[in-house]
Amino acid sequence: MNLDLVNNLWNNLKENQLVQNFIKELSNYLEKNLTHNTEISRVDDTWNNLLADNLEIGDQKIIAKYKDKILMERINILQNYALKTKHKGEMYYIYSINTNEKNTCNLCICKPSKSHEVITKKIEDLPKGTSLGSVLRKQGEDFILEKEDTEIVKSQINNMIKEKIREQDQYLDSKRIDGHIYVVDEKYSGRIWLYDLNNKAGEGIEGIEEIKFPPNLYEIAKKGDKFIYRNGKYQKEDESLDL
Repeated sequence: MNLDLVNNLWNNLKENQLVQNFIKELSNYLEKNLTHNTEISRVDDTWNNLLADNLEIGDQKIIAKYKDKILMERINILQNYALKTKHKGEMYYIYSINTNEKNTCNLCICKPSKSHEVITKKIEDLPKGTSLGSVLRKQGEDFILEKEDTEIVKSQINNMIKEKIREQDQYLDSKRIDGHIYVVDEKYSGRIWLYDLNNKAGEGIEGIEEIKFPPNLYEIAKKGDKFIYRNGKYQKEDESLDL
């Protein structure tokens, strides 16, 4: 998929088996076009990056809170479209390369009652032109590629991801409050987890996965350190007194 952009540390999504399958099976640098050759070209890393530790699409970082939202919304898009087009037959979606079997990919059945089922197919057994993100249907014992359905679903998913990224930006902006003090809980892969210490009594301490933290401060930050957000940026709490 061509995207312009495209965990939750405190609320990892565990209950949906389909999401677990996505997370388990996605490998590094997923291919854009499945070929019928012995080697798989790895071009499109969109979903892999979304689920990997770096959680990035291009230069855009995705926080875990919105990674989970994107994955769940993708499931909803697939299942809703499958229901809308059920007259065409049961709908299948290619979502990853199988990491355990060479030249093999994984398909899901786009139906709530079968969302836990994963079908593993050899690339050579799939229709010519099939790629990651393709929509397939069964015709007898064979799969057929639904090119029009694939483009419709791809467009819906791309638009959804862009919208979720806009929501993520708004969410993070709302958590960066001038004059508030934040304490470091954890950091890794260029991300840092902060607690807002200025929440009102009774509201609890807010956990924030910050993806726009100054690199120079990130290098020295350790668990328990405090930073203040002032004039649109983070800085060490004691340094703020010089402003």
